[in-house]
Amino acid sequence: NLKIELPVRSLSNVYFDEKNGLIQMGDKTSQRYYLNVAHTKKFMQTLLVAAECKKIMDQKVTTSIRDLYYALKRTIPQTKENTFEDQSESDPIIEDVEAMLNTLREKLHLKADRKGYMAGKVVLHDSGDRINCSKMGSSGWAIPSDVEEEVIKFDDVKADYVLVVEKDAVWQRLNEDKFWKKQKCIIITGKGQPARGARRLVNRLHKEFHLPVYVLADADVWGYYIYSVIKQGSINLSFLSDRLGTPDAKYVGLTTQDVPKFGIPQNVTIKLNKGD
Repeated sequence: NLKIELPVRSLSNVYFDEKNGLIQMGDKTSQRYYLNVAHTKKFMQTLLVAAECKKIMDQKVTTSIRDLYYALKRTIPQTKENTFEDQSESDPIIEDVEAMLNTLREKLHLKADRKGYMAGKVVLHDSGDRINCSKMGSSGWAIPSDVEEEVIKFDDVKADYVLVVEKDAVWQRLNEDKFWKKQKCIIITGKGQPARGARRLVNRLHKEFHLPVYVLADADVWGYYIYSVIKQGSINLSFLSDRLGTPDAKYVGLTTQDVPKFGIPQNVTIKLNKGD
């Protein structure tokens, strides 16, 4: 009875490492058995993803996680079952393979869509092309999903700190006003919840150039959550916290305590809902 052993990526196998200030994954593992009816489909999906990654690595090409899903989706012969129903099934399997092999999906030649922008006095090489992030116009440099040293090499960084901005609209205003030039900083936005590429980029700038990191987010639970993910990592990607988390990051901006402290009118506040 063939089996695949995987790290458990649920809350039951996650803990907060107070020494490092990061959410970390524990040592628990689980098994997927080929001959267990409850496991068979995920067993098949895991092998399909692993085999496709092996194929594109052998071909020395890359593909997106979206294209991987389309490449693997098909109806199993003589059944009405599909290998994958939608991408929400294939993405977690990719993460399982990452965790199982203790690697990044980019090392498996997989990438996600670009999400987030950066502006500032940073000169870098992106796959060999020289990019000056202070001369990218109103849009800034679009952050790719793979910002590892093999792909993104920093040539010159002239900044006193990194400012991570939750809202794209706020980032656009700061970029338009050349805030990064006046304040000698780097401004980054993840356009809401930052993708892995943006978080890894912040992590690298902090570690490699010892730049302080500040997070400007909304004064609500989602703003605080985004800050916490940048600072200490996430439960879902706890196996990557050392690469994605920046424990020294500090929160800047309005807090809920500031509402009564500064007499902010109640008519500009928004009540919490059940999701909050």
